[in-house]
Amino acid sequence: MRVRVTARPVNPSDLLFVQGRYGRRARFATDPEAPDGQRGRDARGGPDGGAPAGAPGFEGAGVVDALGPGTSGPPPGTRVAVAADGTWRSYVCAPAAAVLPVSERMPLDVACQLTVNPFTARLLLDDLGLRDGGTVLLTAGASAVSRMVAWLARRRGVRCFAAVRRAEHVPALERGGAVPLLTGTENDLADRVRQATDGRGADAALDSVGGAVGGAALRCVRPGGRFVSYGMLSGRPLSVPPEALIFRRVRVRGFWLPERLERLERQGTAAVRRLTDEVGAEVAAGLPGLEVAARYDLDAYALALEHATRPGRTGKVLLTG
Repeated sequence: MRVRVTARPVNPSDLLFVQGRYGRRARFATDPEAPDGQRGRDARGGPDGGAPAGAPGFEGAGVVDALGPGTSGPPPGTRVAVAADGTWRSYVCAPAAAVLPVSERMPLDVACQLTVNPFTARLLLDDLGLRDGGTVLLTAGASAVSRMVAWLARRRGVRCFAAVRRAEHVPALERGGAVPLLTGTENDLADRVRQATDGRGADAALDSVGGAVGGAALRCVRPGGRFVSYGMLSGRPLSVPPEALIFRRVRVRGFWLPERLERLERQGTAAVRRLTDEVGAEVAAGLPGLEVAARYDLDAYALALEHATRPGRTGKVLLTG
């Protein structure tokens, strides 16, 4: 089906895609390998669903514009969230399974953020399998995903330690159920986690930063604990000392939402539908991390990218129109 997209977030994965560092190769209208007729086209694409090859964007929201021959799904005019490649354009074509009808009560500013961060937070926490009384350390503790994880974890009796470097983030984290760890250096983080866990260390760490911060978070995990890398905000490689694997037996792995969802899909449509319904209910119940910092017209994507990379930003930057 074809969706007229009117709102799209600027996510870290979009920035990686633009930089050519994402798990899928970026190809733009200036790419000499782009198919004929795709070069030099307007970023908005056209009602045929066309756009520059490799247009950024993995999620958005809008209304169903048309159904293909024999396609079943929400009728034209239905408000939807869509998970598809290339949502930074006015029209996108997607299979019915990638289009989620949304309530009239849900603003499109929220709906356009529905299919990436909320699912990431939920599946990260599910995969850790922590029980009541467990502990998890979050790097980039004020990020949308970290705030979502902390909110979900509190409902399960799991304590989240959210590492931040700006005091202004502390009140919102406390309201969301996290224990803020205000740190100035990577060594500060290890000291704070030891104090918060009576010297035991965290049961797990979820790292979206990499580099020195990720390495410090790895040192905070207790022997036999788990470390999950799911982001590359620092742009720096993560160092994993052999002693962490050999002597402390920390289990280290990566998380990539598309791959994780593919594994879920192999369990059948019922498993996907159950997760989708539960995530939708969590959003409706007040899941944090969906606030909006600014809106830019789609043609002003360069300004939106600049805003999305500003230090200390709170809330999501959206592309609209």
